Amino acid sequence: MDAHPRRWALAATALVLALTVPGCAGSTGAGGPTGPTRPATASPSAPAGRLSQERLRLALLSLADLPDGWAADSAEAARERGIGVPEPSGEPCRALFRVAAGARAHARFARTGTGPFLVVRTGSHPDADAAAHALAAFRGAARQCPAFQVAEGPAGAGGTAGYQAEPADPPRLGDDSAALRFVREPAGGSRVTVVADVLYVRIGPHTVHLAHAARDGDDGGGADGFAVLARRAVDKLREAASGRTPSPAESFPGATRL
Repeated sequence: MDAHPRRWALAATALVLALTVPGCAGSTGAGGPTGPTRPATASPSAPAGRLSQERLRLALLSLADLPDGWAADSAEAARERGIGVPEPSGEPCRALFRVAAGARAHARFARTGTGPFLVVRTGSHPDADAAAHALAAFRGAARQCPAFQVAEGPAGAGGTAGYQAEPADPPRLGDDSAALRFVREPAGGSRVTVVADVLYVRIGPHTVHLAHAARDGDDGGGADGFAVLARRAVDKLREAASGRTPSPAESFPGATRL
């Protein structure tokens, strides 16, 4: 695997976050998201006040936002496959992949039964300070999660896979954002490297969280593809927060499911 950090093709406005991987999994080290936190001020296009669940659903990515070949996915299908966006069972790593604060709408997608996979969650908080606090909690969890392990395969029959944090240049999005990358090295005879990215973005009092997993170098589903989807997710949340109806607004009723 290339020893240089993979770079994400994305530019907007927020905080650049660097992650240094400590040598001991589960330990708390100096590495982690760094940099000053911006004042929690509302975005001009995102008025204060919580969004309804209906508007948060409108802000979700839909199949029409994704490249050809993607399908709707579900947590049940992921459990049956035993593979998808990794979900660590223990804190603090679990909080990075399943952000709960303020999240009231979510959608899952997959391109094939072996990936790439994407989970999107939109949330709204009482005010910008509360949203900034949720983002700060995400950063705090990131500093304490240099590595994690998850069971893979149906009912865990595939064994255990280990993910290690890797330095990366994260996207700059929204009023403030934080991002992390984890890499699963080839193991058990497999030659496949899997990259898992998590991104949390604040727009005034509203947030969008994306978790993505893909084989390294997967055409259209790797880091570059994720960056494009992340930018679109932020744009849709801005539109919903400003009172407009994002287009496309939802997935198609007859969409293919994995």
